[in-house]
Amino acid sequence: MSRVKSFLTFSHLLYDLFILSVRISVAMAVATFEMIVPPRAKNLLGETVLITGAGRGIGRELAIQLASLGCIIVCWDVDTEANRSTMSMVSKNGGEAYGFAVDVSKRVEVREAARLMRKVGVPEVSILINNAAVLYHSPFLNQDPDLIEKTFNVNVLSNFWTTDTFLPTMMQNRKGHVVCVCSMCGVCGVSQKVAYCSSKFAMRGLMEALHEELRLDHKYSNVRFTTVYPFYVDTGLARDPKYRFPYIFGVVSPEHAAREIIKAIRRNYTEYSIPRCLFTLNSINRLLPETVMRLILDFLADVDRKHQEKITCKLVTS
Repeated sequence: MSRVKSFLTFSHLLYDLFILSVRISVAMAVATFEMIVPPRAKNLLGETVLITGAGRGIGRELAIQLASLGCIIVCWDVDTEANRSTMSMVSKNGGEAYGFAVDVSKRVEVREAARLMRKVGVPEVSILINNAAVLYHSPFLNQDPDLIEKTFNVNVLSNFWTTDTFLPTMMQNRKGHVVCVCSMCGVCGVSQKVAYCSSKFAMRGLMEALHEELRLDHKYSNVRFTTVYPFYVDTGLARDPKYRFPYIFGVVSPEHAAREIIKAIRRNYTEYSIPRCLFTLNSINRLLPETVMRLILDFLADVDRKHQEKITCKLVTS
């Protein structure tokens, strides 16, 4: 009897492995096809989009470009004047915009702003774009503890407060989209940005876990999650890292970054890097031995030349 049971168990395992192999083959074929022929872009007309950090940079460009696609824009920013300026630009182009002064790092303010939105009749948020972020450059041992806390409050905890506020309605409607403007610093650690990189890694974990939590329930298949990883955008936050091959690793404008983010939203990509090839390059690089990986990264960053320039500078000044 036990032999029969073992045989049946083994047979079921072989069957499950066969089905798995078929599913993997189909998934690989679909993924390859979509690399060549991208998914059809969804229509965003009439969607209500809430953008945190809408007062400047990528947030402002997202507001302007999404409004041109027929979206209703809700601008959140701690800087009232900058927020009004973005709203004015949206309205000037014929768009509909609402604005609220909100410190997204504070859960109470997020809740109060959501209450005010309902009170004044703002349509339910169907797309949430967590864009607000701060970045402070400093060696790890010279960091200001207050700035470390601020980095995590703005870059990480704010995502919890906003998502916790608006995701339940999306789940109730069985439709919605949560977008996180992360960074390639959430994929690779960078010197002088330990707190920032740590916060971006945390954002990536939040989005992956949320996606996994809802993915297992087919009721919420139309509630989407997109994490975007820009490399370097000229927003004034970061310093230009000056990598080799500027066509791939060069600075991009907020306008370009916003276009790429909107492309990722409309095609329901789960993850998207700017430029697109960076995720693939990073995945390949991670397969190599660490010493080889570091040599490649140092070459791309032109570390030897920069080190030589520092030595020359010291000799001149001395």
